[in-house]
Amino acid sequence: MSTPHNRLYAAKKAAQLDDETLRDCLEASIGRRSAKGLTVIECNKVLDHMKAKGHGVDAQGSTQISGAFGKKAVALWLSAWNLGIVQDKTDKALLSWVKRQTGIDHINWVDGDDGSKVIDALKGWIKRDAGVDWSTDKKLPSVYNRPEFKVFCAQVALLKSREALPASHTFADIIYPIVGETDLHKLDSRDWIKLMNALGAKVRACLVREAH
Repeated sequence: MSTPHNRLYAAKKAAQLDDETLRDCLEASIGRRSAKGLTVIECNKVLDHMKAKGHGVDAQGSTQISGAFGKKAVALWLSAWNLGIVQDKTDKALLSWVKRQTGIDHINWVDGDDGSKVIDALKGWIKRDAGVDWSTDKKLPSVYNRPEFKVFCAQVALLKSREALPASHTFADIIYPIVGETDLHKLDSRDWIKLMNALGAKVRACLVREAH
């Protein structure tokens, strides 16, 4: 379970603060230079001070999402966007969702427990609303276990069910006009992103038409 101490040091790591800077933040926000015995309220004060000072946010206000959990969450959020589940693909929208889930302002500040909960919650939501099967099978070629392939399959199923793609179209028929390749095994990460974005535009257009 996430503790105030864990949250603080996750934020310190994400913001790449040295020990002296962290102690300065502690002193400025709660009047002491030690995190020993930190309470939830005190932790929130320190994190608010760090945010106000720009630690974890650049001069232009960028959210600077980073780290293993952050990158996974962004990838899943964009998958949800390309499946028509979320209406706002921005990092700001993702961070608002993370805060509702965890009470923590920034995903860079979550520890292992909360980070895993965020990822599991996103994957569960996408599975429920779009039917994405995240399970893997080591007996299958690696491409079929890629998260991108799982999202792609759900997009194709959604589009075919709404007659936005011909039912007879094979994967090769679908991917060639977008990435110029017919073999799924030859797609790289950039190809998968291009493919999911292109189909995502079709998915969102379908859902808009349905809404009217």
